[in-house]
Amino acid sequence: MPENTHLLVIYDNIDFSAPIVYTFDLLLSTYAINYEIMPLNRLKLENRKLDNICVISYGKEYTDIGAGNQIHIYASDFYSREYLKVNSLPIRPLNHYKGLPIIYKGGHSYDPFVIKSQARIETNIDIIASSFFMVSRYEETLNNITDQFGRFPATASLAYKEGFLDRPIVNEYIELLWDWLDGLNLGFKRKKLWGSKDFAVCLTHDMDDITRYRSVPPLIAIKRAIVSGDVKRGWWIWTDYLKTRAHLKSDPYHDAFDYIVNLERKYGFASSFYFRTDGERYSPDDPYLEEMIVRTQKNGFELGLHSGDNAYNNRDILALEKEKLETIAGGKISGGRQHYLKWKGPASWRDWEAVGLLYDATLGFTDHEGFRCGICYPFRPFDLFENSVMSLWEVPLTVMDGTLDSYRGLTPQKSIEIIVHLLDTVERYNGIFVFLWHNTYMCHLFTPGWNDCFDDFYHEISTRNATVSTISDVIGKW
Repeated sequence: MPENTHLLVIYDNIDFSAPIVYTFDLLLSTYAINYEIMPLNRLKLENRKLDNICVISYGKEYTDIGAGNQIHIYASDFYSREYLKVNSLPIRPLNHYKGLPIIYKGGHSYDPFVIKSQARIETNIDIIASSFFMVSRYEETLNNITDQFGRFPATASLAYKEGFLDRPIVNEYIELLWDWLDGLNLGFKRKKLWGSKDFAVCLTHDMDDITRYRSVPPLIAIKRAIVSGDVKRGWWIWTDYLKTRAHLKSDPYHDAFDYIVNLERKYGFASSFYFRTDGERYSPDDPYLEEMIVRTQKNGFELGLHSGDNAYNNRDILALEKEKLETIAGGKISGGRQHYLKWKGPASWRDWEAVGLLYDATLGFTDHEGFRCGICYPFRPFDLFENSVMSLWEVPLTVMDGTLDSYRGLTPQKSIEIIVHLLDTVERYNGIFVFLWHNTYMCHLFTPGWNDCFDDFYHEISTRNATVSTISDVIGKW
């Protein structure tokens, strides 16, 4: 072991080395600690002196290896012959430890425990299997439950059923592990993840539509306004349509894009704009699309791909759409997000990696805000079937406007309360808050009140000690 290595992690289940090492790397990555991970049998062969070393051991049974300080995590039955089978899914209801949901528990005790002595800690809280379950989206791979668009719904998730979807539970496991390490009083330190800043905020915009009015009048929107009792707004929409088509004013979605750009320049924020090239809502040859892309780049914002309906499970389509956008942009793009948050693991991750993208920012649920992956940090995904770590980055989505409005039926006032609560949570864990706000929600005629919610949120983050930048920039800092 190198002389500057202060922490040794050992495990006894060599059949599952890849996911175990991956998860330890994920949990330990936020600590300013040099560490080494190895199987127990290798440690025995090397016959090392460990009396001055801190060891984390992970296995079914406790093994005293003569370390000066040792934390032992009793492993559950997750990594066994039942792995990737339905029987390996968590048993509900979950156990809790001081209010913390425990997805997997090892040892022989029913109740979760942490037993501490001066230089030794034992626990049956299997934070390794529990964390891996969340970030790998293990349950989505095994459960063939989908909504009408082929998406795994939040309501089918363990986090929703057990009431912790609004908690980044993997971050809580990271904090629990830190408490154990820090309690040994060995002088370990945490990393300053964002320099002088406390956390990061990534503002993203999926450009589903770039023009509101085409040749057909917005009859559905007019009818909706009238049925809701707002006849005046129905009349405003109709006259706005006529004026726009007569070129007496600009299209409301063009105005919305201008509003976002100007507001972000006012606050000094840089955001990520994701454009479509599938031709379903607008043509890749639309002159206004090229104008928007030029303005996005000129203002120092990030340009990314908003892949179409059929790209999430078709690599050839994804590659073609990416190529089209890069042709328009005149250069490479780094990432983006799937339309409708469509995703199928691990195939969608594989496709994004294969076409040369740096990151994906899809993984939030459409029907409920919160932490789909249980974490508010960027992470490299683990391919469950290839049994390997990917080079792609996943930057999980925290909240989307359509979730609060269309799916949850919340008012703009209630929505800003939820958004601020999630912001507080991410700040507590020095994480990344990823915000999705469509340009179409910045049009008062069609989404009254929601632009105020947007403005309130921008003001709120301007009062925080946060780095507000593009996802590519934040990954670079990470």
